[in-house]
Amino acid sequence: MWLFETTSVIMVITLTSPGDCERDWMVTFNDTDPCALKGSSVVFGCSYDYPSHQTVTNTFWKFKTQKDDTNFFENQQYGKRVEYLGNEQHNCTLRMNNLISSDANSYLFRFTTVNNAWSSKTSVSLTLTGLTAEVNPATVREGEKVTLKCSTTCTLSDHPTIVWFRDGQSVSKTEFQANSEDSGIYRCAVQGQYNLSSAPVSLDVQYAPKNVTLSVHPSEDVTKGNSVTLNCSCSANPPVLDYILYKESGQGFTTVAGWQTHTFSNIQPGDSGWYYCNASNGINTIRSNLTALNVQYPPEDTSVSVSPSGPVVEGSFVNLTCSSHANPAVSYTWYRVNGKSPIQSGTQLILEKVSPANSGRYYCKAQNKHGALNSSLLFLDVLYPPRNTLVSISLSVPLLEGSSVNLTCSSHANPAVENYTWFKKDGTDTSQTGSGEVLALTSLTSSDSGQYFCEARNREGAHKSTEVSLTIQGANHATNTFQIAVYIGSAATVFTVIVLLVFLWMWKIPFKLCQRTAVDIEDDQNSVLSRKRTSNDPATQETRTEEEENALYANVQLPPSHTHHQDSSLYSVVVPPALQNPPEPHYATFDFQQFRSSIDEAQFSRCHKEDDVVYSTVKAIKANVTDNLQYASIHFPLPSPTARLEESLEVDHSVIYSTVAKPEA
Repeated sequence: MWLFETTSVIMVITLTSPGDCERDWMVTFNDTDPCALKGSSVVFGCSYDYPSHQTVTNTFWKFKTQKDDTNFFENQQYGKRVEYLGNEQHNCTLRMNNLISSDANSYLFRFTTVNNAWSSKTSVSLTLTGLTAEVNPATVREGEKVTLKCSTTCTLSDHPTIVWFRDGQSVSKTEFQANSEDSGIYRCAVQGQYNLSSAPVSLDVQYAPKNVTLSVHPSEDVTKGNSVTLNCSCSANPPVLDYILYKESGQGFTTVAGWQTHTFSNIQPGDSGWYYCNASNGINTIRSNLTALNVQYPPEDTSVSVSPSGPVVEGSFVNLTCSSHANPAVSYTWYRVNGKSPIQSGTQLILEKVSPANSGRYYCKAQNKHGALNSSLLFLDVLYPPRNTLVSISLSVPLLEGSSVNLTCSSHANPAVENYTWFKKDGTDTSQTGSGEVLALTSLTSSDSGQYFCEARNREGAHKSTEVSLTIQGANHATNTFQIAVYIGSAATVFTVIVLLVFLWMWKIPFKLCQRTAVDIEDDQNSVLSRKRTSNDPATQETRTEEEENALYANVQLPPSHTHHQDSSLYSVVVPPALQNPPEPHYATFDFQQFRSSIDEAQFSRCHKEDDVVYSTVKAIKANVTDNLQYASIHFPLPSPTARLEESLEVDHSVIYSTVAKPEA
């Protein structure tokens, strides 16, 4: 609804009826030339007056050119857009909504009474207009002044409040210093009637590049060998014409590319560094921020260094250092070949007082989240003077005059022993007797007896062995010594035989005999009788009696496992040999015979495995001189069917004899 403020026009309607003054008839319009916006509303403020004795019968609003007395808004084209707000007394106000171009016309008001019709002498002329927006200047550089102006072809009757919008957002000022954000599409409108806005106008604010940024894609970890893109972006008006990409170097920055985007298809650690770009649009050239390109990769060139280098002397301070090229930084772990692993972690492995036990091959492992790599092996060589120097003798038996012996010197050292020196100590006198690892003594004499030791030497020092005594014996002394050794050996032999017999009995290793033929039985009977006669021979019994005088007996009771023998004792008889001068070596020979070869294999396979026999005989080997025999005899008599029939022979087949002859004094 539009309100118009104009000077009221008093229309004096001259009445022709006699007796009424013209001043009693009038129509008054608030504004005879209203101006309104297309699409808006307008109100024709109107009042009328007439003599009091008159009665109004009808009122009309009509076009000035209209001949008949009908309301123009009764025309169908106006529909409900026109609304009469007056009455039939004094108010004749009219309202028109949604004004269209055809509504720009001249209008009259007319009313009738019982006997007359009256109309206004002047008309209301409606003018329609629109809002026109202006931005001055339309193109401006940032920082320059901008003025907004909204105008119409006529002065709006109600002097409405004008508002501005940029890209749909309200603008509070119609004068301002332009900046980049002020660029856009502007419209003006009447407050409260935002749908009746002006035609759009644009404001172009030009400015140098802003927010110049160099970004890396992908933005996460950049790994060696991957594809990486650097992109330079900014806002600028007019648009940027030139982009230049730079990389920081030792002497400043070097040009990488002359375009907005640069791609590393196979990026390498050498591409790491600081980058920036320049953006130019004719107004100015602006530099971006510095952007770090960090190319990550697994460990490379892992190595171990040692200080001091080369072989080190025992007790020295040694520092092993592990190094590797990697990004991100690596963690180090130390290992020793064929040792406990890992030893420790860290860049350095420090050995404050190195010892020979520290000698060996070392390596380190460098590891980060992209992988791991071992170094090559480093050999730590610890030098030390000889130690654990020992002398060994080639013969451990008593040394006789005229014989030979070798003394060997051994020692632990690094580097290896360079020379060995031999010394002989005789009482308080010490003399050098030779050099070399082995000292060979030939054609020994009693003067060679004494204490010997060696000295091992390398460039780190020397070390002496303990002393070893050599005693060169004559023939008599050697014979006695050897004879004692023979006695000890004989006793050991007997003991071994006894243990072997007990072992065989415990494990019951049988040698079974099969049933014999008649001829076999007869042979067995003859054999038993022959043995009986031999055992009852007086000469034999005398010999036994003489031996038993000097014999030692050992009796082992066996469990009654043999059903045919009541006496299951084991006898061991040791007879010391008589001492003779000169004694000679004694030999013992064991002969284990299994009486199986004379039995037919077929018969043997059908044996009942009831009887067994094992013989062991120790025989003395005849020497060049008079021999004093030592022997051990072990009997496992073979009970045969004939032997079982000859129980009257009283041969005890379960007796085991071991006899050692005692030498004569």
